[in-house]
Amino acid sequence: MSRRHLFVCTSTRASGKPACGPGGGDAIIAAVQTLLVARGATDVLVTPCGCLGPCFDGPNAVVYPDGIWYGGLAPDDAPRLVHHLMGGSPFAEKITEPPGG
Repeated sequence: MSRRHLFVCTSTRASGKPACGPGGGDAIIAAVQTLLVARGATDVLVTPCGCLGPCFDGPNAVVYPDGIWYGGLAPDDAPRLVHHLMGGSPFAEKITEPPGG
């Protein structure tokens, strides 16, 4: 059973709204997964997902079961995300309110 699960928006779209996938969502997943493998983390899950809602604040992600939302992420944020996923403190500078919150 995993302790934490990171969902990262990788949505693409043809409309005028920004999209997390081309904005870095895919690269964030790759960077986080690379670090988790290097650290031997087997109880953390990372999953690409569709739109999480706040497109203009992306790339976005959410950590469960914590219910912590992140916005404005970049691949360089991977070490701080991995720290949180492995039981450390959340990445306070990138925490955002959940949609509708």
